[in-house]
Amino acid sequence: MLQPRIVGEEHYETAQRVKQTLQRYKELQDIIAILGLDELSEEDRLTVARARKIERFLSQPFFVAEVFTGSPGKYVGLSETIRGYCEGYKLRNGEQIEAMTLNLCVLTPNRIVWDSEVKEIILSTNSGQIGILPNHAPIATAVDIGILRIRLTDQWLTMALMGGFARIGNNEITVLVNDAEKGSDIDPQEAQQTLEVAEANLSKAEGKRQTIEANLALRRARTRVEALNMIS
Repeated sequence: MLQPRIVGEEHYETAQRVKQTLQRYKELQDIIAILGLDELSEEDRLTVARARKIERFLSQPFFVAEVFTGSPGKYVGLSETIRGYCEGYKLRNGEQIEAMTLNLCVLTPNRIVWDSEVKEIILSTNSGQIGILPNHAPIATAVDIGILRIRLTDQWLTMALMGGFARIGNNEITVLVNDAEKGSDIDPQEAQQTLEVAEANLSKAEGKRQTIEANLALRRARTRVEALNMIS
């Protein structure tokens, strides 16, 4: 039975926090599936980030799971498991302390468009949009022509990205793209004119190459207008 006098205070408190976090995450999954992360409170967003970290920690190739997974496991002693959890998730004196921000750097070949801390981003990738909160799993992904949404406390900003590459790890996000513009820096009249020209060029395009180039130009133009329209 899981009791402090039997397993020890540290083991008991760690196990209780794991159970509470995963249970709350389970309760939130229906809300996330229907409304998305945007509709969660700040506290619930942190719970989701913590739960995902816990799941990654518990999905390591433990020795006892080899018969179920078929993957060679490694034996990890109880004290080492508890210590690894506490160190990896910064549990100190019963408190879970995690990074509350991400450092986002958006680069083009010619300039730094953004280099500052953010609360959350929503990034357009070749496989769809992904939301990234603090303590996200490390990933590398291709970036599509599309919108980057950036949350600073209670304010959302937009940026038009023109395709590239992103790397996420250790609460650092580096986005290297062909070009990028903050929504607030885009001139509405110029963006609309560019969109109209792109639409006209596509209708007049001849041959496969011209059609591909015209389609890309149209996507870029639409993304800039969309970035403007999303400014709140």
